[in-house]
Amino acid sequence: MISDAATAQLLPPGVPTLLLDATDVGQAIAARSTANPTDRDRTRTLTPLNPAYVIYTSGSTGRPKGVVVSHLNVCNFMQSMRERLQLQPADRMLATTTMGFDIAALEVFAPLLSGSSVTIASRAVVLDPPALAQLVAASGITVMQATPTLWQSLLSTTDALPAVHILVGGEALAQELASVLHRAGRKLTNLYGPTETAIWSAAAELHDVSTTPPIGGPIWNTQVFVLDAMLRPVPAGVPGELYIAGAGLARGYLNRPGLTAERFVANPFGAPGSRMYRTGDLAQWRPDGVLDFLGRADQQVKIRGFRIELGEIEAVLVGLPGVAQTAVIAREDTPGHKQLVGYVVASDDAAMDAQALRRALAEQLPDYMVPAAIVALPALPLTPNGKLDRRALPAPDFTPQSIRAPRTPQEEILAALFAEILHLPQVGIDDNFFDLGGHSLLATKLVSRARSALGVELAIRTLFEAPTVALLAQRLAEAPAARKSLRPMRREQHPDTAQGALTA
Repeated sequence: MISDAATAQLLPPGVPTLLLDATDVGQAIAARSTANPTDRDRTRTLTPLNPAYVIYTSGSTGRPKGVVVSHLNVCNFMQSMRERLQLQPADRMLATTTMGFDIAALEVFAPLLSGSSVTIASRAVVLDPPALAQLVAASGITVMQATPTLWQSLLSTTDALPAVHILVGGEALAQELASVLHRAGRKLTNLYGPTETAIWSAAAELHDVSTTPPIGGPIWNTQVFVLDAMLRPVPAGVPGELYIAGAGLARGYLNRPGLTAERFVANPFGAPGSRMYRTGDLAQWRPDGVLDFLGRADQQVKIRGFRIELGEIEAVLVGLPGVAQTAVIAREDTPGHKQLVGYVVASDDAAMDAQALRRALAEQLPDYMVPAAIVALPALPLTPNGKLDRRALPAPDFTPQSIRAPRTPQEEILAALFAEILHLPQVGIDDNFFDLGGHSLLATKLVSRARSALGVELAIRTLFEAPTVALLAQRLAEAPAARKSLRPMRREQHPDTAQGALTA
């Protein structure tokens, strides 16, 4: 760690340090030349292909990967952005991104290369939307870059931004947010690019925000391909996986040759020896040659045998009244019990009725796509880079709300079955099976166990119509007997419930 004596005291023990204010270090530095190093001072000649920086990305799983980005990559990107942004000396860009996120390079170097100014926002201001809005207005900001999540937080406190060119990237831009941004700023540019290419690889200035915003086309000296599983280009309107080649392509992953070979593959459309990066993103061409981003290939989850695109659920959820922001993830808080959970942030301090939102979703989505729970949050958690921090989203609370205990032996049996199937300690007779995380597969299991335990004919439809113990017991009193003689029942303590399970 290169440090000084005061700062080094804050480091954990055992970290090797080079203290710049140490006497011997100062003397050694003073004895060196003050001129810039030349190739004679290096082990080999410096070229544009030498690394400019290494930035680590963790992805969804696995240990972090160090992406090696060259001087050529960065210079090509910066020159392309200079032409696109057309910054003038009077312009001022607001830097909101931590330096650990590669898009921060645009905020620092693009203005300096154009003779413009940079205003650096502290982390405390970035995390305080009213303070951030005040800084934008007070500092005369004309250009600002942020993720959709950060833009959403900022615009929750202001309706307009003073003559700001809005740059948005790092996450998919929803059509609803694009409309708000288009009204709030003087110009809106949507940017796209993975860490494995220098900052951004594609851009689109948005004029029509009536549809899902495109990511446009490639920047300078960059090629993008939409390919099928056989690496064949797909026609316009057909989804495929997005590949990127050209001057922005990073060298690969630091000391990870196997992983580099897996993601940086041979480019069949370029010169011999050229490569392209397999993004793992889905995209499609529009007939006019503009590129649409369709989401992550690995964002598709499988729940109870159904393949589900989480973005489809988010799009419906954010369109419901009173919902400003949303995120949907698949959780497996109980091993073997994966379920969808939706998170919402209210607009204008609107009251959030989670069950009303679930019922509204059920009117527009098939039952297997309706989240088992909706969790209202004051704000979506963010990573230091301003992206949605999915790992910080809290687990839903399926604690039963009912306080009424079973009144009859039949209600006692049903309450025990509800608790057993839902992996809950207990269930009151007024608790809704589906509000506690139940779904169609668990409903089938519950109906089967109820038929066996109570000896009655019970249709799955009945459970949907009468989803509480009290209502179901009332309906079962009217159901025909499944068999004339019932086997005796015995109570067994179930490891996941306090009420116990009933076994024939």
